[in-house]
Amino acid sequence: MNAIQRIGAVVALSIVALAIVFALMPFTFAGSVKCGPALLGSKPRTVESVGLTQPARDCARTGTSRLAVSGVMAILAVAAGAGISQIQPPGKDCREGRHGDCHGGWPALIGARRLACQCSCH
Repeated sequence: MNAIQRIGAVVALSIVALAIVFALMPFTFAGSVKCGPALLGSKPRTVESVGLTQPARDCARTGTSRLAVSGVMAILAVAAGAGISQIQPPGKDCREGRHGDCHGGWPALIGARRLACQCSCH
């Protein structure tokens, strides 16, 4: 595992942790209705309506939105971390110019009838 993969894994895990914390934080709807954490059901802490707000309905809808945002953040972080984990640096044989000894490469057609080097570094 190289440095980019380690950093990517740490960043992905920290974003997933932040998404969980975001879903566990209580919030205030419209500056007047206090709601519980979205991950625990976002129950209203006050029952009286203020203006057009209805605490039960508005807390539930806002809680669902917060869960969706944290879920998308977590999914994107996991997908990016999985993508970063697949980055492979060029092998030692390839860096030293021994392209016949390279492993894991692929033939690539360059021109009319020429094949490129089969190393991952080209």
